[in-house]
Amino acid sequence: MNSTQNPSVPYRAVGYRRVSMPDQVNGFSLDAQETNITKYIETRNWQLINIYVDAGISAKKGGKRPALEKLLLDAKAGKFDVVVVDKIDRFYRHLGGLLATLDDLNSHGVAFASVQEQLDFTTPWGKLMLTVLGTLAEIYLDNLRQETRKGKLQRARQGLWVGELPFGYCKGLCSRCTNPNGKGYCPEYGKPDKTDGKTIMPHPVESLVVKKVFDWYCQGDTSHRSIADELNKTILTLPDGSTLPAR
Repeated sequence: MNSTQNPSVPYRAVGYRRVSMPDQVNGFSLDAQETNITKYIETRNWQLINIYVDAGISAKKGGKRPALEKLLLDAKAGKFDVVVVDKIDRFYRHLGGLLATLDDLNSHGVAFASVQEQLDFTTPWGKLMLTVLGTLAEIYLDNLRQETRKGKLQRARQGLWVGELPFGYCKGLCSRCTNPNGKGYCPEYGKPDKTDGKTIMPHPVESLVVKKVFDWYCQGDTSHRSIADELNKTILTLPDGSTLPAR
């Protein structure tokens, strides 16, 4: 919380509520959360600004929650001073995301409070606890980066790709191809899978472009610019008879 907060001015508070199962949306969970959040804010004489709602959305790692994303953007814009939730697991279910988000809120001068767990980071002790949690978040993120780097190195040692698929290759999952250019573009589209999806294979069309580039480069008398010029002039014929530039 921003240390310059005027004690005579009530905190501008927002609530966040969420249910993960679609059949809970029409039940009592969202209403109960809002009731608890509203009462909590009222007993502290804070000013209720808004309640953000993610209905029927999971809090699992990597999940998209539009209301939470909007809340974080509004926190950055300085639209409120404290976020109140009924329970922490309504906000985040995994520790890493929780710590990182609390640290993000704190960096924007926004505190956090949970009704059920009786956590209030607007108090002096709460601010101290939030600082400690922010340190834990930094340690967690540093460790995550190290583990991610180790994972990439191990994939490289095993001959697996790292990051996005390199141009000219595909996962070989032909029966369930999701490439928007698959149908009418790749002759293997819709056919049985060529791999288990954990290894990659040359793409039937795009690998032809890669081979041309290597052939031109291996001639020894071509520059990167001349190869690019050749690609711009090369036309590929697709299985359905249509054509497109190789670039």
